[in-house]
Amino acid sequence: MVRIGIITCANMTNDLACSSAGCLEDSYANKGKFARYAERGGAQIAGIISCSGCPTLRAPEKILKRVRTLAASGVEAIHFAYCLERNCPFKNKYRSILQSEFPSIEFISGTHEVSDEKQAADLDAFVKNALCQQGTSMADLFELRMKQS
Repeated sequence: MVRIGIITCANMTNDLACSSAGCLEDSYANKGKFARYAERGGAQIAGIISCSGCPTLRAPEKILKRVRTLAASGVEAIHFAYCLERNCPFKNKYRSILQSEFPSIEFISGTHEVSDEKQAADLDAFVKNALCQQGTSMADLFELRMKQS
């Protein structure tokens, strides 16, 4: 078996409560991006972490700290989850930083796959809608008070 790790999108994990079920399902079945491990006995997931969030000045240090735990557990490869690959404008920056710091680990784009581009587009629309919902905030309360004054 090949010990691997997975990095998910923090927005998907924290805001949408994604459990990584699609990633795990394909890893157990040696499907999607995990098919590469079938001849070596499959993938053994050593850990799943989320990215450090949309970058701030400290994002590089944060993601290195998180991935260090996977590296210390002996992973040979780390997959950038489907959600991270599909939605993250910073994935190439993260990949570059991680490859420099952990040259013995292979970083792979993707985990599970969707059946077709329509399904991917539908998922993209769902994620955008879910992450960008317009909810009531304290600003709305302040504006309402200002109008009533």
